[in-house]
Amino acid sequence: MDQHNRFRHAIENGEVVFGARSSTFSPTVIELYGELGIDFVWLDFEHMGPSPYDSTVFESLTRAAEVGGTELFVRLPAGDPALIRKVLDAGVRNVFIPRVDSAEEVRAAVKATRFVYGDEPGERGMASGRSRTWGLADDYIETEDEEVCLGVMIEKTTAVDDLDDILSVPELGFVFIGPSDLSVQMGHPGEKTHPDVVAQIDDISERCHDAGVPTGVIKTDPDAVERAIDDGHQIIRVGGDLASIKSTLGERMDALGDLR
Repeated sequence: MDQHNRFRHAIENGEVVFGARSSTFSPTVIELYGELGIDFVWLDFEHMGPSPYDSTVFESLTRAAEVGGTELFVRLPAGDPALIRKVLDAGVRNVFIPRVDSAEEVRAAVKATRFVYGDEPGERGMASGRSRTWGLADDYIETEDEEVCLGVMIEKTTAVDDLDDILSVPELGFVFIGPSDLSVQMGHPGEKTHPDVVAQIDDISERCHDAGVPTGVIKTDPDAVERAIDDGHQIIRVGGDLASIKSTLGERMDALGDLR
């Protein structure tokens, strides 16, 4: 297995990466995304999909990503260290945790991704799964700590309250801002463009950038993507399979209305 993580190296070098969601969890779609030049594939195991505890699922998905030349970007249902370890052992390089509340929670999640954390042992366990090329990788420990990337979603007011401490957690890879859940937490459910929500998002972004932590957002309009880049965001989800199907085939079926 290729142990190098182009996603992590790109954001650490100040580059912008573009991704797309695969709600079908299809290896074929993931491979095609890579061929299109998409940098990462968003897989949401919090709200849908197969069980993230099934290693065989990730074996197929990571193979498809390697063939296509893209990276998986896996949203786990929670920051359970045991789950984090299992997913990494199956070959995933980039994971992010939704709905975090505190720096303590984030630190435990990051530590689960490392064999060495600071000057102390980490909480990553030795394994002989796909991430280790079934036990054949010689530099497994050193490479994993250099290549694995864990981020968090800031989408709760409790996380906003503890944001400075969260951003100070060593080896935190990135922050992805979740406007939908944040709007719920702020008392404006679904109103992602409410002035208070927009102001909160701007504040989160500024504090992350001041701390040197890369940020991610969802933007589908090319002009909005350009503005997001100008605002300093490096990780941008620009669409997805189901949305593309609905848009393209929906418009086509509407245009064929008189022929149906």
